[in-house]
Amino acid sequence: MTIRGTVQPGRQLGRRLGFPTANLPLTDRDGVDGCRAAGVWVARITIEKRGERYWGLVNVGRRPTVEPDAENGGGLCTAEAWLFDFDGDLYGCELRIELLHFLRPERKFSSVEALREAMEQDKIQAVDIIKNDDEYTL
Repeated sequence: MTIRGTVQPGRQLGRRLGFPTANLPLTDRDGVDGCRAAGVWVARITIEKRGERYWGLVNVGRRPTVEPDAENGGGLCTAEAWLFDFDGDLYGCELRIELLHFLRPERKFSSVEALREAMEQDKIQAVDIIKNDDEYTL
């Protein structure tokens, strides 16, 4: 599944946790109506105008750990992309996100620290998948 969109400013919580994310609001036109692709994915992310490609993790969903309405199906469905080995500003950039490998469903964590720890584990798993599967090329 591929998602395309323009990076919008967020609350910068990911940055404070050490995982800066590019946030793309999703709509029905993105093919993720009702967040049917919800969860954490290993992804290949392209910054369209630059032609730069990165590996990363993408959470598709409503962010139940930090958004109070998310547990009841409320809140905006977003794609939050963490580009590995990228440092810079992506606000206003068009991204193409190819969701390649589903890691786990989105869930509410007991704390932001528990979420951060899960993201560390997600990255370890993602890097292992990327290194050991010939199917994945940047």
